[in-house]
Amino acid sequence: MDTSNKNRKKLKKLRRIGYKVKKISDLWKEIPFQLKKKNIPFNPVFIIGCGRSGTTPLGRSLSQHPDICYLEERRDLWHSAYPELDIWTGRSQKQPKLYANADDAEALKTKKINHLFYREQVAAAKKVLLEKTPINTFRLKFLEKCFPDARYIYLHRNGIEVAESIARKTVKGWYGNKNSKLNTLIDFGNMLGLPANESALENNFHKGIYEWRLSMEQSDDFFRHINPDRFIDLSYKDFTDNPSNCLKEIFTFLQLTFDENLLNRICKEIDHKNASVTQIKDEYTREIGGPLLQETIANSYRIKKVNER
Repeated sequence: MDTSNKNRKKLKKLRRIGYKVKKISDLWKEIPFQLKKKNIPFNPVFIIGCGRSGTTPLGRSLSQHPDICYLEERRDLWHSAYPELDIWTGRSQKQPKLYANADDAEALKTKKINHLFYREQVAAAKKVLLEKTPINTFRLKFLEKCFPDARYIYLHRNGIEVAESIARKTVKGWYGNKNSKLNTLIDFGNMLGLPANESALENNFHKGIYEWRLSMEQSDDFFRHINPDRFIDLSYKDFTDNPSNCLKEIFTFLQLTFDENLLNRICKEIDHKNASVTQIKDEYTREIGGPLLQETIANSYRIKKVNER
């Protein structure tokens, strides 16, 4: 028997063992879930914001509340239910999807992702399930269909700062295996009539501005059309400049109690350095950034209803 056949057999054996271990692990999670879930209502809340907008420090700050179960970019859960949403690894057997809308939600898969998230909340015995995955800015209508009772915390940031931060992250696999994420971004932009290609986006900064614009416009359109009681929106600058006030607003929105000791403890860990960028570097940046760029630079951007803009 040649070496390649031996390796394939070993790989199959390891996969079978892994599958059995996973089934046992799931069983150990499932039993307490079934026993405890009647005492803990499912209460999903999603942090929404373009990558590098500050969603990580916001999520980690909120996670210090004793009643919050925080899931930070649990792609394993998402891809377990919806493997086609994996735009990073290239492992999906289907065409990977950056954008997903209500029509992409399938009953059985949606039931599974709800179950997986709910089980995490029950296992932690918390009142709120808080989830943060930045790519969800391109899947808001899909998210709404999967979690119709969800609430949202929408965080937005100066587009120049976001693009600069993305440019610094591109060397660490920001755009996925063989640029799989970047390719889906460009395809999506072309579909929306915002054509671009990798050569037209001159550098990593311009790629970051392009991603930021697509993300912002998806979020802006979604939140302008839903009940304002279901979300709270804030800027990263406000969060870093006045974290205590922002935390009070968010905890009140989530109907969670808090005291000054909790607020002070969280605020001590927030990086208050926010060197605001006020200038657009060049006309190409202005063109790619679109009409919302200047508003975010001036920190004047807030969600307006459909007839207000």
